[in-house]
Amino acid sequence: MANSRTLSRNFIPWNRKWVTVRRHLPVVLKPLLAGLFLMLLWRLWLYPNNIHFNELSKEPIMLVVLPLVGFMYVIFASVAVGSVFEQYKRVSKCVIRKDLDNFLLYRDEQLPLMMHILVGAPSVIIAAFVALLDYHHDVMGGMAGVFAVTFMLVLVWVITTELDDFSKSIWFREKIPRKWYEVDIEEHFKKLQ
Repeated sequence: MANSRTLSRNFIPWNRKWVTVRRHLPVVLKPLLAGLFLMLLWRLWLYPNNIHFNELSKEPIMLVVLPLVGFMYVIFASVAVGSVFEQYKRVSKCVIRKDLDNFLLYRDEQLPLMMHILVGAPSVIIAAFVALLDYHHDVMGGMAGVFAVTFMLVLVWVITTELDDFSKSIWFREKIPRKWYEVDIEEHFKKLQ
């Protein structure tokens, strides 16, 4: 077995301690707080005031609305996460290879606003419908359901937006030369023609 000091790894040594935890803590805290907020809203306002869908609407909601909206969410969320992760990997390869030309092709690219809407709208619908279901006297079940669904929907949103802005990454901030961010893309590619 090779000595770990002889292995070459592409990471920043100081990044492996509390720096990484502090950097990624908001990624978990944002969905945690959103889940807690909606759960408390449900527990303190919706549930005590009997604000929920009628029992007759439960079956259509469970069998038609939530599966259809959930299916649409899965499609658009997978496209969004897949595309930002693919771009993230491309930018990483550009940085490792010190390939400024290809880096500039991706530097200012982000998910279009329409894609954010296609992921965000079903998220809001799903969270609202789950919060408005009638859980009868199952307070713990209602709280758990509302929290879990909200947490996961917001977590996917947060991770997608974090990956979409690679400049937030500790590794990228350390490895990408500052001057790469200052290059005028149009001028740079005019010079190459």
